[in-house]
Amino acid sequence: MAGARQILARRQTAESICKVTHTMETVSSVRYRQYYKRWAGGVSFYDSLAQLAYLVVTAEKTIDHPLMAGNDSNCNAVIVTGSNRGLCGAYNSNIFALIKVHVNMAKRFGRRLKIYAQGRKVVNFLKNRGIELAGVYEDFDEVPSVEQAGAISEDFVKQYLSGEIGRLGMVYTRFHSPASQKAQTLALLPVSDLIDDLTTRATVIWPWELVFEDFLLSPSAEEIFDELARMMIHTAVSGCFVEAALSEHLARVVAMRNATDNADEMIGDLTREYNRQRQRQITSEMLDIIGGSIG
Repeated sequence: MAGARQILARRQTAESICKVTHTMETVSSVRYRQYYKRWAGGVSFYDSLAQLAYLVVTAEKTIDHPLMAGNDSNCNAVIVTGSNRGLCGAYNSNIFALIKVHVNMAKRFGRRLKIYAQGRKVVNFLKNRGIELAGVYEDFDEVPSVEQAGAISEDFVKQYLSGEIGRLGMVYTRFHSPASQKAQTLALLPVSDLIDDLTTRATVIWPWELVFEDFLLSPSAEEIFDELARMMIHTAVSGCFVEAALSEHLARVVAMRNATDNADEMIGDLTREYNRQRQRQITSEMLDIIGGSIG
C-alpha cells in the first residue's frame, strides 16, 4: 500500500494537471466562441451563393465554362488541414484516416496525388509515412486571411485550367452543429461538384419559386459565372479552414473538460486515501505509545 507521502505527491501532481487542463479548456472555449460567431455569420452568405449558383447552372442555356467541365489530367490534389497542437481527442486521427483513403484510392486507380497540408500534426503524420508533400501552408496558424485564402484558391484554379490537376478536394472537419462534427472531403473542382455540395447543405436548398429566366442579367451569365465560380472556391476554402478550427477547439474543450473532471475525481479519491492512511498512522502511533506506557 502506498505511504502517505506517496499519496500526497500523486495528489499534488493531479492538482497540477487539473490546473493545466482547466486552463486549456478555458482558452479553447474563448477561441471556439470567436470562430462560432464567424461561422454563424457566414452561413447565410454561403447559402445565398449556393442559390445563385444553382439558378445560373440550371438555366435553359447551358453555361460552357472550363471550371465546370472536367479535364484529362491524371493528377488529383487535396488540401488537408489539421491542428498544430494535440490534446483534442480523435480530431486528428479522423483526418489521418481520410488521408489514408485518398492515398490508397490514388494507388488503386493509378492516379497521382498532390497533397497540400496545414497543421504540424498532419505534416508530421505524412512525413513519418514517407508521403511526399506538394506544399505546406506555414504562413498562418489556423485560419488564413482573406488575401491568403484568395491566393490559395487562385493557385489551384490556375492548375486546374492548365490541366495540371483534374480534381481538387479539401480534407477537413466539417462543423454541422455543436453536437456534430465529422471529418470529410469537400470537392472544390470541378465547380459542378462544389455546387452540388453547397446546394444540398443550404438552409433553403432549392429555390423552387425562382428560375434563372426570371432575371435580366447584365453582363451575361457566362461573364458572371467566371467571377461567381472563383468566389465560390475562395469562400469554400476560407470556410473550410474556419470550420476546421471551430471543430478543433470544440474537440479540445470536450477533451480537456473530461480530463479536468477525471483529475478532480482522482484528487478526491487520493484525498480520501490519504486521510485513511494518516488515520492508520496516527492510530498505530497511539497504540505504540499506550503499549509503551503500560510496559
